[in-house]
Amino acid sequence: MINLEKIEDLNYEGQRLLFKNSKRLDYDRFTILLLEEFDDDYLNLAINIKAKNAKEFDEDFTKIKQIMNQNKRKVSVWIHNSELLKTVDFKEKGLKISDNSVWLMKENLKDFEKFKSNIPINISKISKEEEKDYPYIVNQGFAKNNNQEPYDGLSESIMEAIKRSYFVQSNFTIEHYIAKYKEQIVGTMTIMYEKEIAYIYNVTTNMAYRKKGVCKQLMSHIGRRLIQLGINKVVLQTEVGFYPEKVYKSMGFKEILKGIQYTENKQIQ
Repeated sequence: MINLEKIEDLNYEGQRLLFKNSKRLDYDRFTILLLEEFDDDYLNLAINIKAKNAKEFDEDFTKIKQIMNQNKRKVSVWIHNSELLKTVDFKEKGLKISDNSVWLMKENLKDFEKFKSNIPINISKISKEEEKDYPYIVNQGFAKNNNQEPYDGLSESIMEAIKRSYFVQSNFTIEHYIAKYKEQIVGTMTIMYEKEIAYIYNVTTNMAYRKKGVCKQLMSHIGRRLIQLGINKVVLQTEVGFYPEKVYKSMGFKEILKGIQYTENKQIQ
């Protein structure tokens, strides 16, 4: 059986560790992540929410709001429990949707081996010389102002976190990959893994080379790498209803959960 709580926790915890000034506060029915230098609600939020019904959530929400506001953060909660999503009046609590995401998993990584790009690309881990440019290459790979894409670039905080991933020590290993065509970088992908599971981030393809199978061949390359490591589960997260969701599902990723992040609709002084 898939342990969804563990998948959720590892995803956020692995990213949190890339930020210098971050805190993890564990309580009986929820966990709060706080990042001092990161103002975005994506990684300042409550996760692992165990409330089973609206009454329990109301009790927890009061505590979450107090803790996050005391730390000068808007309250933000990530919820995938269908009972809570149906019964809690988030608007009444002053919350609005800030992220509507789908989490996808691939378990049979050998299937990735069949994917091949329509153009001859070479895939490799980034070199020491390429480390300084990698965050900016990833940033450029996101389509700007495109309603088919869920993301339009990286914040400076996230780019700094990518740079820290080259040397930070934690329970996770991080590897960054690039795909080159005629010496031009046309695709990027990052994996973060521990002994049982891997996560995929920073998936981009240069706009001029989209729909040529670059992403799929990168997936094949990473799939073989994970098989070598004895890892047979890989997870990624994207926004519901956008083009990337269709692409990942065409590669055999299966939906394991959908979740909505609700964030306080006000400024914190």
